[in-house]
Amino acid sequence: MSSAGTVPAWVIAKQQKAIERQQEAQRKIRVRAELTKVADRVRQSVMRLDTEEHRAWAKDEFEFIEHVLESTSEVADADVDFVLQRLYTAEAMVGQISALAQAREDEHRRSVELKKTTIVAATASMKFLQAELTQSVSSERFDHLVNRLHDLEDALETSTPVEVEAQVEAIKEEAEALREADHRAAVDEELRRHIITAVVNAMTELGFVVGNPKLLRETGNVAVVGRTPAGRSIRFDVRASGEMEFDMDGFKDRTCSDQLDDVLLMMETRFGVESGPVQHQWKNPDRISKGSKGFPTGGNTKSMGGGR
Repeated sequence: MSSAGTVPAWVIAKQQKAIERQQEAQRKIRVRAELTKVADRVRQSVMRLDTEEHRAWAKDEFEFIEHVLESTSEVADADVDFVLQRLYTAEAMVGQISALAQAREDEHRRSVELKKTTIVAATASMKFLQAELTQSVSSERFDHLVNRLHDLEDALETSTPVEVEAQVEAIKEEAEALREADHRAAVDEELRRHIITAVVNAMTELGFVVGNPKLLRETGNVAVVGRTPAGRSIRFDVRASGEMEFDMDGFKDRTCSDQLDDVLLMMETRFGVESGPVQHQWKNPDRISKGSKGFPTGGNTKSMGGGR
């Protein structure tokens, strides 16, 4: 006896889904078992590699690995595959921790050495510039700039190469500007010495009794006073720029201009100190000297040059 018939499609579909669920449940059991084994391996590796030095150079990697391990304590069925893949990543990361930390430390040391080289070179350059300075105040300011370089060297571990380069360049620019200012001051001082020497020599040759030049602390000018046997005197105040102011005591009329012109002419012809026209501000000498200390300034002015 025989018979024929068909199984409804919905029955077959139902059976297929039941088989798939069973297979998926068995697969997740295997995944969980693998997850447990991998997590144990990772924990053991972390315990072996968890040193202060490794953490110093692989801090982010350790934190990621620890976060992944924490996530394995309670894993929903829907997340087992995702967690297992992260564990594989963590395991691979653990295997590279030592090499990664060493590479980063080496790179950091190279960076520090390069930054140190920049500072050492800048220090040598500035020491050379400092040797050219002529003003004590300039040298003191230069010492301050060098100390700022040393401060940079103390912070090499935490500063970036770009930061070091920028700060070194700024300090070097200040040093260059300081040197230029020092050179200008030295030139001005040499010019003033030349003019003072010419004033002293010219008045001496013209019969004046000339005292030693005196630095006036309140103005920074240098005063030179010459007196005639008759008691008349001319005082020159020479500024750092080479300009002069002069006053005359005891000259009661404009004949003082002749005496002054004699001094200026000799300064120009004998000592190469060029001068322009005198700007006179005529005053009553008796009234000027009365009640004043020493000689007043501002009677006449004149810009002087070095004959160059």
